[in-house]
Amino acid sequence: MKTVWVFVVVLFAQTVFAQSGPGDRVIQAVRSAMTPALPFPDTDDSGAVPKDNSTEALWMVRPAEPGETAFEVIANPLNEVNQLRATRAMAQIENNIAAAQRRAAAQYDRAVAEAKRTGKSQEVDGVTLGDEGIAGAKIDAESHVLIEVAFDQPAYTFDVVSSIQPAPSTQAAIAGAAVIAVASNTYRDADAAADRYAEAQTLVFLGRLVAPAVNRQGDHAFRVTAATTPSESATPRTLVVRLRGNEVLMADLLRKTNWNALLELLQ
Repeated sequence: MKTVWVFVVVLFAQTVFAQSGPGDRVIQAVRSAMTPALPFPDTDDSGAVPKDNSTEALWMVRPAEPGETAFEVIANPLNEVNQLRATRAMAQIENNIAAAQRRAAAQYDRAVAEAKRTGKSQEVDGVTLGDEGIAGAKIDAESHVLIEVAFDQPAYTFDVVSSIQPAPSTQAAIAGAAVIAVASNTYRDADAAADRYAEAQTLVFLGRLVAPAVNRQGDHAFRVTAATTPSESATPRTLVVRLRGNEVLMADLLRKTNWNALLELLQ
């Protein structure tokens, strides 16, 4: 049964490859290979809710538009579990902002008192988006997985903002592929004097590629690169899939995607 299913996926991918542009064909093939991990409805035309108005599905899929090289899995806002998570996150954000407002008010009172004493004006910090803390960024990251696709480039370069260096994955082993991953993490932005949240990321390198290299670019910045072997073939020979967002869903995608079907397309 498994062999027949793989054949059907490959046949479908080869069919769409013959019917549309290169980018559209590749993104359709990736979406098809991920079907076992994405038993969720597509979004409506607005991309805001499931097209079938499902309240059961935890997730929904925003398909790639023609010419796009990415599609996204998004938390279903009609699902009660997702609504509860969003409410809790908003409560945390409101608490953080209220604390920032209290600090700003106290600073203002001190500045006024100092100005009266010295006759000199004092600078006062206001409340900014950074005062939300990492709660907002964390709920955003946990509410989606963005799947980006690049193919047949002379070399691949990906910049990653993180306090943890990306490294070969110890959890996702894909035969015939190199997998570079980084877990979600937080770091201190010294310039903004605020904590930042870095979402989890995974890069899957397929085809005729040398082993990816990871180089530090700054305190919280890394660059992942991989060179390819040029090919004159009209059929893609290299493919990189980048996933960013919810770690649990990402792990499911990595485990259930039919990577063999994509490797077949690169031969």
